[in-house]
Amino acid sequence: MWSVQALVVHLLLLGSILSIYFQSTVLSDLEPLSSLRELGLEPPADRLVVFVVDGLRAQSVLADNCSSVPDLQELFIDQALVGISRACPPTVTRPGHIAIFGGFNEDPAAALTNFGWNPSTFDTVFNRSRNAIGWTQDVVAKIFTHLPTGGAPLRFKTFARSDISGRLRLDQWVFDKVRNYLTNEQNVQPLRNATSVVFFVYLADIDLAGHALTPYGSNFRGKLNYTQRGIRQTYELFESVFNDSRTAYLMTSDHGMSDAGLHGGGGDREVETPFILWGAGVKRSAPDPVQNFTASENGPTLPLYQLEQTQLAPLMSALIGLPPPMNNMALMPLGFLNTSVQYELQALHLNTMQLLAQARILIKRHEDGILYQCLPKFESLGTAEIEYYPQRMKYLVAQEHYDQAFKVSQQIAKVAQQCMEYYHGYYHLPLLVATTASYLLWFYLLLVRLTRESIQPKSERRGYFTWITLMMCLGGLALLELMILQRVPHLTAFYLLLPFGILILALAERPCQDNGLLCQFPVLHLVGIVVPGALLILMAFHKSHIGLLYFAVVCLNNRRAFFRPSLKLIFWLVLVILLSGILMVKQNSSLHFITDEIGAYIYNSHVVYFSMVLSVIRPLILGHQHAKRVWLINMAALLATAYGIYQWDADKPVCTYVYVACWSYLVFAFLSIPYSGTKELRCRLELITFNMLTVHIMLTTSIGSLFVQIMVTEFVLGLELYEESIRYSNLKDVNTEQDDNQGAEEHSPHERPVSPLEHLRQSYRYAALILLYFYVSFFGTGHWFFNFTFKAITSRLFFPQFQLHMIAAFILLKIFIPSIIVISSIYALVSFGRKHVRSIFICLFLMNDSMSLYFCYFVNNRGSWQKVRESLDRLLVSHVFIILLLVCSWIAKGFLANTKEEKPIPRAQVQTLTNDANLVQDSRV
Repeated sequence: MWSVQALVVHLLLLGSILSIYFQSTVLSDLEPLSSLRELGLEPPADRLVVFVVDGLRAQSVLADNCSSVPDLQELFIDQALVGISRACPPTVTRPGHIAIFGGFNEDPAAALTNFGWNPSTFDTVFNRSRNAIGWTQDVVAKIFTHLPTGGAPLRFKTFARSDISGRLRLDQWVFDKVRNYLTNEQNVQPLRNATSVVFFVYLADIDLAGHALTPYGSNFRGKLNYTQRGIRQTYELFESVFNDSRTAYLMTSDHGMSDAGLHGGGGDREVETPFILWGAGVKRSAPDPVQNFTASENGPTLPLYQLEQTQLAPLMSALIGLPPPMNNMALMPLGFLNTSVQYELQALHLNTMQLLAQARILIKRHEDGILYQCLPKFESLGTAEIEYYPQRMKYLVAQEHYDQAFKVSQQIAKVAQQCMEYYHGYYHLPLLVATTASYLLWFYLLLVRLTRESIQPKSERRGYFTWITLMMCLGGLALLELMILQRVPHLTAFYLLLPFGILILALAERPCQDNGLLCQFPVLHLVGIVVPGALLILMAFHKSHIGLLYFAVVCLNNRRAFFRPSLKLIFWLVLVILLSGILMVKQNSSLHFITDEIGAYIYNSHVVYFSMVLSVIRPLILGHQHAKRVWLINMAALLATAYGIYQWDADKPVCTYVYVACWSYLVFAFLSIPYSGTKELRCRLELITFNMLTVHIMLTTSIGSLFVQIMVTEFVLGLELYEESIRYSNLKDVNTEQDDNQGAEEHSPHERPVSPLEHLRQSYRYAALILLYFYVSFFGTGHWFFNFTFKAITSRLFFPQFQLHMIAAFILLKIFIPSIIVISSIYALVSFGRKHVRSIFICLFLMNDSMSLYFCYFVNNRGSWQKVRESLDRLLVSHVFIILLLVCSWIAKGFLANTKEEKPIPRAQVQTLTNDANLVQDSRV
């Protein structure tokens, strides 16, 4: 029951953090505004053509006097407005397109799906237009086609990258499709008199070329030259087909690209995208350019403007007479439209009204609560100001005070933006306080439970039927009633009440007789919780230190063994040094020259073959005893694995027999252990290690399995050395005591009842070891907090095709196999570990959750894709993986079922031992 409770609490704590940082901010139930035509104003353009060049950065267009885009230079000089639109990180395809056509930056909730999908629906320029036609890649079309379109479906012609043969031929496919469409009179005729038409031309090759060739490569410039020539030819084709000077054009990009050919972050090269605006309704010059640029080698110096990427949506809408998208958060730039003052003012007024409509919903949600007058509110904007704004604008227009009207409209639009930002984060601080309180109360609950576990005999818990528990329940119900009256969102209310639920659990867990033990060892609890958590945080932020930290911790843990030198100690120390060196080289960038030299050997299948040989030799060297069938089945599985890897490396289909053999062995490896007939704990542990390492080899692609074998061997040897040193120390103490204690004759010295202090020390110690070796194996096999390695070839010997969910399951199995062996070793070799599993895992939760609480305050839900991914990975690793470690303990218990402990050595025999060598030998009996 306690493990189920821990599982639920950890999931709730994770959900509480996600509710703080990743709640959707996209509003629903918005009503579209009237178009400018419906208001009696004729827009300057009937159609808009948008060229989105994926991955094109502004510097690639403007560098060297725009020499990379010679066919567009004439447009710059004669009629276009040229500028830089700044994208908001993460600079990837989906957020960029939503910013351009939706007018807002991607919802933080999309970060939970790696910015690949968002369940929230939103409005776009395509939705407002009744005629949206496009040629785009399927992954881009899916951003918009699932949205409600009001009965006018988007007419997008899509392609998949796999559908087009040849390298960097996607743009050619798009240009050909556009040409075929426009040269067909049946397609064009219905559009000649249509209004508010949007053509979307998506060009993907520049992004692919930038990744493969970098933006500075000569081949990249050649590809850019082809694309810009195609844009110019397509523009001329549109002009010849619609020869009425009623077409506006925009060329821009969803995101830029770094010098290394990467994007996703917040560097200037990644966020600065070009925009080129020309055609019907576009002014030749606009106010407030940020700088100048030269359009050609001998050409004039022209103004360069700067916009936020989201501002393109209301600007495009105004060009063709549409209201801004309903979820637009941007303010239309002034001075870009070649229209009358009245038209531009009305377009700005629609933009402001659209922003106020969103602010009104948020204000109404707050004011609908009965207690809103007692709570903080946004003072600069309220329902009265929103109602007064249209009247004031109507008066100013009637008096022809246009300049003042522009100022008033801009001012209240900016206030509306601030208002939305305020209310979107209204419950951020209360949720953060509630989450912190939930963590602290969870710590208290765990400490109370750990205290009860450390006392023998265990004291009874008070339970839920106490006065203080009843008072807490009433307090929670009172708070719930207040939140219902205030109409607090359901999910927010649930997590605000979470501390009450955990407090009630903690109060019920208290012992009936309070012996003050919880406050008796505060330093031990503080050191046992904070130090491991701090070390894990240090490893997370400064990964180059993990090798040194590992070396220091394991040597400190086995410090007593250094006073009794032996061959086992030397062998163990060699393995520790080897593992520390591997970790330092793998995680320290300054030492990558070493891996560069030997990379050809350690990152290919040869090291996997060596791991197979080592997995057979290792038990022979260590003297493990296995049944003949175990040897035969494991060696046959390894041979099948070797053959499958050989076929994979040779680009041949993996034989069906290999798949059958691997699946069969996977089932055998797990089921054969509890039914092996082996009753001795040590023999059962040797079988667990042999089978699990063979499975790990099947899932390994390089040095990972070799690393795990070394780590497992080191851990078992270190555990034996520690137990031997403790046993020797206890024997020395016993030999100095008098023989009149009958209890000493009935129990071995190492199995004497432990004191509460010793119980806590041992619990923290073994919990720290489980956590340390989990992260050592996690990092040593190529994974990291914010760069979780997802390799589909992990399951190459189990599936002939890509299957996402099964691959994820096999990756998790690969990660947790070392932990299964580590936990099994503690259960099999340590009597305390077998008897006090709950205490160990309570300490494990305390250590891990202290790290989770720290990460709670450093979550990024906006900005660089890498930073957002880093925050999410830390949260998931620290919350989900601790639950999977609990599952590993269940598996370890199942593996060790139906085993018997080795009988302790009678004291009479112990006292006849005369030297250390005999002592160590007999202690294994």
